[in-house]
Amino acid sequence: MKLYSMSGTCALSVNIALEWIGQPYELELLPRGDNRKPAYLAVNPTGQVPTVVLDDGTVLTQAAAILTWLVDVHPGAALGATSSQPLERFELAQALSYLTDDTHGAFGPFFGPARFLDEEDLSGALKKKSLERVALQMKALNDKLGDQPYMLKNGRSVADAYLYVMTRWANYLPDGIRPFPKLAGFRVRMENDPAVQRALVAQKLAPVGG
Repeated sequence: MKLYSMSGTCALSVNIALEWIGQPYELELLPRGDNRKPAYLAVNPTGQVPTVVLDDGTVLTQAAAILTWLVDVHPGAALGATSSQPLERFELAQALSYLTDDTHGAFGPFFGPARFLDEEDLSGALKKKSLERVALQMKALNDKLGDQPYMLKNGRSVADAYLYVMTRWANYLPDGIRPFPKLAGFRVRMENDPAVQRALVAQKLAPVGG
């Protein structure tokens, strides 16, 4: 199994999940911009990360789908619901959808304003509005987490790997993660996890703390 990633992206979530599972994998960390070069586009024509290539050549894309697949093929790792618990599967799917669509999506205009408008002089206002939406998402996630150690009430799941990435990105907010103490505590707990630490080293990233 080979994981294609870029440092600082949501592909970190898949790296964390693989470390939790203990699944052997090869990591290819793409330099910025190499995801748009022919060699990578031949693997994933969208140019996005993460991409997982299985030993038989099967290509898996989209973080939420890859994380769900990992839950299904490694049930012993207990990183999500089992097929015998439809409501738990729904809760995991709901959490991943919220994180990848609503929360990650709120960052979109901040990271890539040129994708949303042609007037460069408006990019500052767009990025400001984007972070306002991000702050609303972070508040909702902070309230949902409450006093739970993990996002889902039945324990640690692949959704936590993705939530961790979002808490790292929260540092782009004017006040960082400080207004969201539950998320700050969650981020510290995650960074005390040896598997998360291994993934950060592999991704050439530093812990960010609470």
